[in-house]
Amino acid sequence: MKFKVMLRGENFNVALDGPVAKLGFYTTRFVEADTPDAAEQAAVDLVRQDSRLQGIVRNAPTDPPMIYLESLSEIPSFDGCPVPGAGYTWFSDDVQDQRAL
Repeated sequence: MKFKVMLRGENFNVALDGPVAKLGFYTTRFVEADTPDAAEQAAVDLVRQDSRLQGIVRNAPTDPPMIYLESLSEIPSFDGCPVPGAGYTWFSDDVQDQRAL
């Protein structure tokens, strides 16, 4: 089965274009797996193994970043999908930066 998996990362201390900042992200991965649970794990593994992401994360071992499942859907094919997917949409994850809408 083929799946589109959207993940949300939180508590990522990263150095993007300056000083280290606490950020979160959304990212989508396209994976093939036997079950939805296996698809989620495969997508998380792809993110954890991303050498570009590993190169910018500055978390201490006592303050690990977290990755959560945002959405998962079975899709009929990978036609038109950037398999396995790449890139991140970053947002501020610093509680002090959060503002009520």
